[in-house]
Amino acid sequence: MWTTAPDLAPVRESYTTGRSIQWTKVYELPEYVYFNHSIHIHKGIGCTTCHGRVDRMPLTWQDPPLTMAWCLDCHKNPEQYVRPRSEVFSMSYSPPTNQLKLGTQLVQEYQIERRTSCTVCHR
Repeated sequence: MWTTAPDLAPVRESYTTGRSIQWTKVYELPEYVYFNHSIHIHKGIGCTTCHGRVDRMPLTWQDPPLTMAWCLDCHKNPEQYVRPRSEVFSMSYSPPTNQLKLGTQLVQEYQIERRTSCTVCHR
């Protein structure tokens, strides 16, 4: 639920005129950092894990910080973050009380490797 009404005028104008919206990037990664959304989605990492509850942001901001330490924590301990693939796009998904048990099962089922080599993300 929005705390304030979002300004949809740019979206309406884009739709009416056919011109693309000029987006402002919120997450700017250095050139040498490689990131692929599709592998994270396929492995059960939800949008909110990296982007926060954008459905509750009247203006999108960076949440969480996406520091290397933050990314490595997930790569070393994916069972804490993985969710069923059917819930990847759910903004309201809440980890269950048995997240570690479910996560351990999903890590095995989705064949998630603990990828912490520098070359996985830095190219």
